Amino acid sequence: MQIKNSTALKERVLDLWKTYLLSVSAQDMLLGEVSDHLYVGDVDFRSLAARGEKAPVSSYVDIGFSDDIGEMAYELAQGGEEMRPYSELSLFMKEEEIGDALYDYLSSHITMHKASDILDNPYYRQVKVSGKTREGHITLTVNDYLPGELIQTWHEGFQKEDPFAYGKAAFFDSRVVFPVLLENGGVWMSVVLSEIESMKEPLEKAKGKVITYGLGLGYYTFMASEKEDVESVTVVELNPHMIALFKKELLPQFPHKEKVHIVEGNALTYIMAQEDAAFDYGFSDFWGGLSDGLPLYLSFAKGCARFRHTIHDYWIENTFIDYYFRPAVMIFLMEKVLGRKERPLDQGKKASGILRKFISFLEKEPFTLEKEEDIYHLLDTKTLVRVVRKFAACCL
Repeated sequence: MQIKNSTALKERVLDLWKTYLLSVSAQDMLLGEVSDHLYVGDVDFRSLAARGEKAPVSSYVDIGFSDDIGEMAYELAQGGEEMRPYSELSLFMKEEEIGDALYDYLSSHITMHKASDILDNPYYRQVKVSGKTREGHITLTVNDYLPGELIQTWHEGFQKEDPFAYGKAAFFDSRVVFPVLLENGGVWMSVVLSEIESMKEPLEKAKGKVITYGLGLGYYTFMASEKEDVESVTVVELNPHMIALFKKELLPQFPHKEKVHIVEGNALTYIMAQEDAAFDYGFSDFWGGLSDGLPLYLSFAKGCARFRHTIHDYWIENTFIDYYFRPAVMIFLMEKVLGRKERPLDQGKKASGILRKFISFLEKEPFTLEKEEDIYHLLDTKTLVRVVRKFAACCL
């Protein structure tokens, strides 16, 4: 990579670093409360619904986050070395200013949804789950969200004005009941708002002969099979209990069940034997989320690199880019442009090792960084997806 350093380039990188530190601090609070199932029941849902407000809901932040914001602002302002690199915000902002910025960030990343936003989905209208059904260590049942309970929603990817967001959140104005799969008593997957939103683009691209890796509750399989331009949907699933449960309880409710073909097998083994052009479109979805998905995603991307005719996409690929690789680019830029070695997010030993290799890989990529537009081009999701897939194919 060729870097033509200048005062303007250095100023832009430093400004992005400040934005990055604030974004990560705010999102740590946000997703922490999602994990803790924050419940704010005294929001005026009727008034918000009457105004048709799906825009940021600051009143929710006032009630649910005021103490957290104060504590975080104090820690960032006073934390010193123990809170590095995030305490570097105190070099740019006073404690009160940090608190105000955190408040504004949270207010712009939380929205209210009507229950109909999820319940009007074709899958919900057609597929019904009641009680509990068990096959081996897999249980099919339902769960619910209360009105005002904070949930994670899908972040669609890079925006220049909000470059480091990797999580957004929302709450419903009324109770929502949704199907869920439990594995050994713990939630494996559920058809919730983030699931529906994150699969919108892969479903739009599905056509002809489709293959998907990972069965779950069959949301992707159902929605793809509903499309007129989809001829068939082949599903590769490793767990025989999942397959048995799906065939018994869910598949009979699919209007186009004749399109669905299920293969019991290991996705990584299957992809290595799969012939290019055997399918028109492929979609991988056999990891639980960020914590277990990174090595599986990269391994599968490496296996798909030889395809020239089968288009292949990956569940939450944008989120892997947002959470792992765009921060790695910032670490790279801080060192190469400003000469500062910075510590990335604590993302676990395995992920950190992968990202160190990725940063080294970036140095050899044929980019030129000379002006602001060059930086944003490198940070853009489309650019990073291409670079990350190349990295997976050649370096892992």
